[in-house]
Amino acid sequence: MDSTNKEKLCVTNKDELRRRHCGNYRPVSNGEIYLLPYEVLLHSKPQSFFASLSDYDHLKTADKVGKLSLKGLRKELWPLNDEKTHHDFWKNFSDSALKTHLNTILGTTKVVSRGKDWRKTYLKQGKEADADKPHHEDMLKCLYLLAHLHKASPTFIRQLALVNDAWSTDLRVFYPRKDFAFSEEYGGYLAELYTNILYHQPEAIRKVVKNLDLLIDKMVKYSDGMFAEMLDRRSEDIDSPGLKILKYNQIGAITHTQALQSLLVDKITGPFNNDSFTQLEERANQGLANANHYRLVAGQCLKFKLQTAMTKKGQYWYLDKHNSIPQKDVDQLINLYANALAADALNGLTFESVGSKSGKKDTSLPAAIRQMAEQNPQTIDEILESPALDCANIPEIYTKYAHYRTQYAECYSQGTHTSFIKNMKENQSIKRVLNYVRNNNLGQIHADIDEIERKIKVMNILQGNMDNIENVTIVFEYGMHKLPPRS
Repeated sequence: MDSTNKEKLCVTNKDELRRRHCGNYRPVSNGEIYLLPYEVLLHSKPQSFFASLSDYDHLKTADKVGKLSLKGLRKELWPLNDEKTHHDFWKNFSDSALKTHLNTILGTTKVVSRGKDWRKTYLKQGKEADADKPHHEDMLKCLYLLAHLHKASPTFIRQLALVNDAWSTDLRVFYPRKDFAFSEEYGGYLAELYTNILYHQPEAIRKVVKNLDLLIDKMVKYSDGMFAEMLDRRSEDIDSPGLKILKYNQIGAITHTQALQSLLVDKITGPFNNDSFTQLEERANQGLANANHYRLVAGQCLKFKLQTAMTKKGQYWYLDKHNSIPQKDVDQLINLYANALAADALNGLTFESVGSKSGKKDTSLPAAIRQMAEQNPQTIDEILESPALDCANIPEIYTKYAHYRTQYAECYSQGTHTSFIKNMKENQSIKRVLNYVRNNNLGQIHADIDEIERKIKVMNILQGNMDNIENVTIVFEYGMHKLPPRS
């Protein structure tokens, strides 16, 4: 490998990987929502940088179409062999990561693909032409990228293949789920994966991939409404292996959330009273988190629910110029939330992660409540007025606990808590939505959603609602977002 082709070797150094992907995401208004830090850096690179890359690198514009081969790739990966023992990296990579986990991710297991693994499905065999295997080169570029990620962490591809894992992490690593060091590291691998595969993709594809988890949430919410007809559609399987890997990861993130809900569903239903918060205030020893911390987190939970900054005018809070909430209703909700959270503190509710390989446990629940309170605004008004909350370095299991616990309390007060718990345990709409996503290529998903957005815009025009015509949040998330800091 030429010295100019060593860019990917940075990935194999975990410290360099963290540095490459640290920092804040940059908001963009075209529907992607954000650019990853490394994406921003790449946009500033001269053309000579890209020209110097390996021909097997996703970042390099293809100029040798039809000339890439598995044999050439293995030669390109020779520097990954162990320098001391000269151990064959490819054999370990193929046996431990590709045979099982990559086939799972790409859906090329023997049961699904009738005996065709990833090689026979995507790589040219014998005298096959480019037309026979149109994704031949993309597959090789995926292997090149995955090889360097595997060299950095032999468990990465296995983790990527997991579904229904309550302790997993996903691309939006504002809320680590595992021990913090691994969350940062794994988030770096994902950021490397997404940046490379998406860099030369058209905007429509980047938009769908980066929004896919949000789109799935919306499809589930409105599965009997505006998405009902769309969810029964199916399209041709034409996505490249790289895009399939990213789609699999986004679907996996949804299943991880389902697993997280299953883990929490029995931990959010404890009894609470109208004076639970007062009891906590009066307790002499309140523990790591005091009553004020719980009240601030209660305010954050209202912010989580509303998902937008509010403006206070007199005794009303305004979500926008049309919708307002009286101060007394805000106070009532926060008191309800505070009582529910305080009751759990009084009853000694505790749970924690399975821990890291070294046996170190994640932050405890009271410590997480305190951290959530202390690293965000210190008054309820400031919390509700803030563009976004900072949940960095707080395991998602705790932020989700606070959200679900307070929503359960609200549903309980309305008599709808049974339905709320049932939906947390099993939501049939999710299966239907995931089947739609699995059985449609990303281009078709974008076209389907674009069609819905056009229909909504026409409806708004006919109704005279001219504020909702261009670049507004209808299905995709347009406009500049205030993103939580990650530094």
